[in-house]
Amino acid sequence: MQKWLDGCEWILTVVAAAATFGMMVLTTVDAGGRYLFNRPILVAFELTTNYLMVAAVFLALPHAYRQGANIRVTFLVDRLGRRARLVVDHAVQLVSILYCALLVVATFQQAHHILSTGTRFTTVDLPQWPGHWVVAIGLCLTTLMMLLDLGQVRQGRSSLFKDS
Repeated sequence: MQKWLDGCEWILTVVAAAATFGMMVLTTVDAGGRYLFNRPILVAFELTTNYLMVAAVFLALPHAYRQGANIRVTFLVDRLGRRARLVVDHAVQLVSILYCALLVVATFQQAHHILSTGTRFTTVDLPQWPGHWVVAIGLCLTTLMMLLDLGQVRQGRSSLFKDS
């Protein structure tokens, strides 16, 4: 299971990097076209905000989790003993898994609804569903990684508590 998750994480990270690069190129070309030739790219804003930025953030989420790029306030937990800290770490890992799982369910439902209704953007004739599915996929992989890391909490090797 770990190798499969690692492979999925690598693929999503590469796609997120490509989305970031595409966003950079599209924004640069749009700005150049707008200010130099008075000819902007008409769908640049919609593509950037609704597809590329969403892909850059949510597809990179599993990689960010694995690298320990989590915001934590540890001034209280650092003062706890080993046993109390272990209890708190398990509770935090479980709450994080449950919260992310709820987000996965909600985003999959939203993505399914958008896909089934065929909702499109009002400014440009583009479907809304790809961005919603990207969010659901990124959150789903992150939840699976957190669930797999639950066994690593006791050894202090969970990515949720890694210092980046």
